[in-house]
Amino acid sequence: MKTTRALALLATALFTSGLASTASTAAVAAGTGVRLTVAHGATPTAGTPHVAALHCPPGGATTHPDPVAACRLLDSVNGDLARLDVDPGVCTQEYDPYTVTASGTYRGRPLSFQQTYGNHCVLLRTTGAFFDF
Repeated sequence: MKTTRALALLATALFTSGLASTASTAAVAAGTGVRLTVAHGATPTAGTPHVAALHCPPGGATTHPDPVAACRLLDSVNGDLARLDVDPGVCTQEYDPYTVTASGTYRGRPLSFQQTYGNHCVLLRTTGAFFDF
């Protein structure tokens, strides 16, 4: 009981002193750094995966060909890549899988994603510029 009360008092003190706000600002300032892979196959290591680095805001370490669009897409889903659905148009039904991964941080929070798409068209319609490299 004393420990719970002490923690509550500490949290209140941090919030009222502005340190909690500083901590959340620091998480945003931590930025975004993500390693992306695209593999032609049903696993992330199929063939020779293409690899790109994405930093938001874009900087010198970014190797993604369209980092502005990719960062905009990432922000549009608040770092939850499973929510991407850029252009839900029609694709052929052929099965020619592509597997993508993303790992790193989004605004200071851990980010991890892996998904296999039925073919390249489905991949691009779902993820847009994010995995287009």
